[in-house]
Amino acid sequence: MRQDGVSAEEERFIESMGLFFERQGVPRIGGRILGLLLLSERPLAPGELAQLLRVSPASISTNIRQLQAGGLVDPASIPGDRRHYYVFNSAGWDHRLELAISAMDALSQLCQDALAMPGLRERHKLSEAVEFCDFYREELVGVAERWRARFTRKPGPQATTAPSPSPRTRRNALR
Repeated sequence: MRQDGVSAEEERFIESMGLFFERQGVPRIGGRILGLLLLSERPLAPGELAQLLRVSPASISTNIRQLQAGGLVDPASIPGDRRHYYVFNSAGWDHRLELAISAMDALSQLCQDALAMPGLRERHKLSEAVEFCDFYREELVGVAERWRARFTRKPGPQATTAPSPSPRTRRNALR
């Protein structure tokens, strides 16, 4: 990235990231911020992000908070500089996998709770949903383990979160 702005190729990538993440339910500016941080070799201050992306500082602030909550952006500092800075958090990929695992746990539990109700016990689609969630969760745990093994071989920050057992595994362990 140039000191005076982004190149045409970088801008195309940044805009593509914005559109991709918008299709995933993230505001377009959030995807653009991620794209810019992926390209940046140094931490960027909110003012720099706003200037490079040609958006308001308020939009940067709002979206940075959401991206931090999602684990993809981390605060950073530069010694001797009091401004806030942000960097892309590579361990955020691991966090995304954990969110997906948690979502499958929550959906499975919701369907299991419904199946426990007398009027809903025999609902085939609910049972199938539980089976799907358990299957998908197991696959996601495997993906997360393979990612962690690959990620720990690379230099830089490393993910340390281990996958939590599924509700069904926890119940079976108590029996």
